[in-house]
Amino acid sequence: MAFLSTKTGQFTYFAQQLGESNWHGKNVLDFGGNVGNILRDPNSTIDHDRYWCIDVVSESIEKGKAEFPQAHWVFYDRFCFFFNPFGAKKLALPPLEQKFDFIVAYSVFTNTTRTDMLQLVDQLENVLAPNGAFAFTFIDPYYYSWPGLDARNNFVWRLEREIFLEGEKGNTLNIDVHELNKRAKNANWFVLVNGEDLYLEADNVRSYETEIQRTFHTFYTVAYMRSLFPRATILPPANDEMQHCCVIKK
Repeated sequence: MAFLSTKTGQFTYFAQQLGESNWHGKNVLDFGGNVGNILRDPNSTIDHDRYWCIDVVSESIEKGKAEFPQAHWVFYDRFCFFFNPFGAKKLALPPLEQKFDFIVAYSVFTNTTRTDMLQLVDQLENVLAPNGAFAFTFIDPYYYSWPGLDARNNFVWRLEREIFLEGEKGNTLNIDVHELNKRAKNANWFVLVNGEDLYLEADNVRSYETEIQRTFHTFYTVAYMRSLFPRATILPPANDEMQHCCVIKK
């Protein structure tokens, strides 16, 4: 089943992180933008004819194209564990003649391998316009996103969320949240597959049959992201989100 996002608020999040809310006249690339919900944010100031969306879900591209015909929509048939399991692995970005003032990627590299993130960030930097900014999100597993309201760190929140979602489907996910949280302690980064398989600082995720591919979540600490992208500015979550932001400027 194709994933069509219903989340809004992406524009508000990135406007806060970039410190600029007036995007009129800016060329914007929404990498992994799904159906273009950033345009539906009531605060959005993006000109539709200056908006490009690239996504690995063909149905989302078609839906976005139908609803925002002035915008530019590009299907990217690259493998993604949950969103496009039959796509081509390591496929280069589609050719883009345009350079972009803003490139944003919300909750994209939280669902890919570290290797894919590094490759794609490098390619996306190449299509930044002079003085442009590239902002993408990541999740620090040990960060407490809502102190005073929720005593769980982001990783425990995700584990318990996985259990809840599977329970809603009538499935029981037998995982030891405390043990997984303990195993992940002190790791710079790791991958959680299907809510229960933990890969610590390793991209060697085993092959999963398509029918049992449920979820793929990658976590990075703030310190590790700073080591990967030393030129970037790492910002704490905004707009009541759990996601940190990595901003690279040209």
